Amino acid sequence: MELTVDRHSLRLFGIDLTGVPAYLREGWAEALQWPLLRWLTPAEPVRVLAADGTESVRPGVSARRIANPGRVRFVALALPEEILLRRSLVLPRLNDDEVRQAVELDVRSASPFPEDDTAWGYTVRRGERLQVDIAITSRRLIERQADASRPRLGGAEPEIWVDGDPPLVIAGYGEAARMAQSRRLRWVLFALLAVAGVLLGALAVTPTLQLRAQALEAVRKQEELARAVGSQVQMRDELAKVGEEVGLLAKVSGKRQDVVALIDEITRRLPDDTVLNRLEIAGSTVRIAGQADNAAQLLQALGAVAAFKEVRAPSGITRAPAGGKEGFAIEFRVGDEGKGR
Repeated sequence: MELTVDRHSLRLFGIDLTGVPAYLREGWAEALQWPLLRWLTPAEPVRVLAADGTESVRPGVSARRIANPGRVRFVALALPEEILLRRSLVLPRLNDDEVRQAVELDVRSASPFPEDDTAWGYTVRRGERLQVDIAITSRRLIERQADASRPRLGGAEPEIWVDGDPPLVIAGYGEAARMAQSRRLRWVLFALLAVAGVLLGALAVTPTLQLRAQALEAVRKQEELARAVGSQVQMRDELAKVGEEVGLLAKVSGKRQDVVALIDEITRRLPDDTVLNRLEIAGSTVRIAGQADNAAQLLQALGAVAAFKEVRAPSGITRAPAGGKEGFAIEFRVGDEGKGR
């Protein structure tokens, strides 16, 4: 690999890299002239004052006229042909800096005016070869034309044009403000395009983000369900253990009571006016407490049941202050013969 660096050149593989920036600028400038990209450089309207006293408004540096331009901030003064010297050059394909150097050399050799009084402009038509049109004039003559047109300028600093298709711009006058405005508008368009690209990207990514959010939400709910079910599974396992223990106790107990059948039997024996507040079953002993319209009659009714043994009231019968019912507490035993009835 050959890499040579000095003050005057930068070469890589035998290629001079110092001209790369110029080539890139030239390519970018040429690309902006393509119809597809020309809209990226907005053409500011310019009021052109012709040498014959007529006026027209044109979009940028062009020969086309605009009927209703709206606001026009820039003005150009078109020079008469009698103070101009026109020339043409045919050049090979060069970059912008090389073309300017070639034109400047030709102007110096062809200008009839002193060097410090010479003003010139040129346009380039690109093809297989470069067609360069040049206009040369005197700065004193330009100032004279500007002074004569001062009432029509309205105090603005004019650009100096040489009319044609396209017109030539004499550099060094008021064209810098228009070109700066075009660059600002171009950057604004680039910024808007960037924002539009970001928004389109966001719109494209949004469905994916929504699906990701839904997937994360499903995973979260699954984890919550797993935690909730985990406690239920633990309770089921504990209940199974309790069931096993109850089964063992049932095998040990030879005379266990059928609680459901016993409660059903007690319920059928209680009158409709009875309110039961407590039911306690301890082995073969049953204790009930509550209120009835006639507690003594209830005690007799329970005592008449063959399955209920030793029916008694451990405490006395009391009458409630309100409602007229009597409070009772009754205790009795049940035997095997009381089951299933």
